Amino acid sequence: MNKLRSLNLLKDKVEAFAKSDIITILKNSMLNIIPIIIAGSFFLLIFSFFNIPIFKNFYILTMGLISIFLSVSIGYNFALHYNKDKIIYSLLSLSSFLILINITEIEKNRFILIKELSADNMFLSIIVSLVSCYVFSYVYKLSGNIFKAKEIPDYVKNSLNSIFPFFFTLIIIILFFNKFNLKGILIEILKPIDKYGDTLITVVLANLFLHIMNFFGIHGISIINSILLALWQKYLALNAQAFANHTTLEYITAYPFFQWFIWIGGAGSTLGLNILLLFNKNEYLKNIGKSSITFSIFNINEPLLFGLPIIFNPYFLVPFILVPIVNGIISYLAFYFNLVNKVYIEVPWMLPFFIGSYLSTNDYKAIILSLINLVISIVIYYPFLKAYQKHLQNTKYKP
Repeated sequence: MNKLRSLNLLKDKVEAFAKSDIITILKNSMLNIIPIIIAGSFFLLIFSFFNIPIFKNFYILTMGLISIFLSVSIGYNFALHYNKDKIIYSLLSLSSFLILINITEIEKNRFILIKELSADNMFLSIIVSLVSCYVFSYVYKLSGNIFKAKEIPDYVKNSLNSIFPFFFTLIIIILFFNKFNLKGILIEILKPIDKYGDTLITVVLANLFLHIMNFFGIHGISIINSILLALWQKYLALNAQAFANHTTLEYITAYPFFQWFIWIGGAGSTLGLNILLLFNKNEYLKNIGKSSITFSIFNINEPLLFGLPIIFNPYFLVPFILVPIVNGIISYLAFYFNLVNKVYIEVPWMLPFFIGSYLSTNDYKAIILSLINLVISIVIYYPFLKAYQKHLQNTKYKP
């Protein structure tokens, strides 16, 4: 009873963290820019296949400017979350980020370096945008509604009342981030995150946490994404940038790495289990396999999670957690030793794994790696499925 109470308490705390204001704003902001990332990825894919220079420029003007798009998205989602003026907050967020760009370079050459707006400054964009929105919101409350005349339309009053808070916020950003070199301090603080975020231990721990949460009915990917999605998308953008510039791709754990080489068929890499179900002698299990296989091919595994079920089913606890970890270790080592090209293209997650793995790397060996992981998942799931089948036969029980 105490264990159950502790589990529920942990579940409540984890869900509360995932639903906290800042995490919600950041998560939604990252999700909003995914169409830009995918569009830029496809431009880069066309450039890599056909070497048409204009598509490289299209990539630079979409995914190559990811920090600026993220800044606008954060301002918008902040306003949406707190029921504020979306245009004002989007412009404020963007202005606050741009004002920290290399002023000396602008004064000298009258242009902004594309590099300053790329994934290099992605975390700076996140922090500056959030800080500026909170400062503006606080100052706006203090300054009150200076313009209150009924004759003035609401949207005009809102703009006029925003003038002083807007200016004051930009001054605060300039003072604290430039005068006191908080920009440089922030970069130094974030270096360890960049360094250790792309390690094998992070892959193992992220999958361990995600799948334990999923097994107990908590949507683990939402929690993991709220913490690590920004980092994984930054790695993807930097890899894409490196490919466009014909330099070495550095990062292994860009987001498609997990999608196409670990979570094959969905959380738990359950496509292998679904294939086993198709050939199972138990009629109930075989029917579950038949009804779920189409969804599994397109990485939707809720019919399996809740229909088999996997959730809260002790027979599948070990393989559900173990398979993604094993897949993660094998895949990480394959990329680490350059047996497969690192991912640099974001492709829609609902594609079959063999298409997604190839397109995300532009390497046929990626298909072989994902097939090896699929076979391994089948081997690991097999004895646990047999044990569950025997349990059903002995009890004559169908979930």
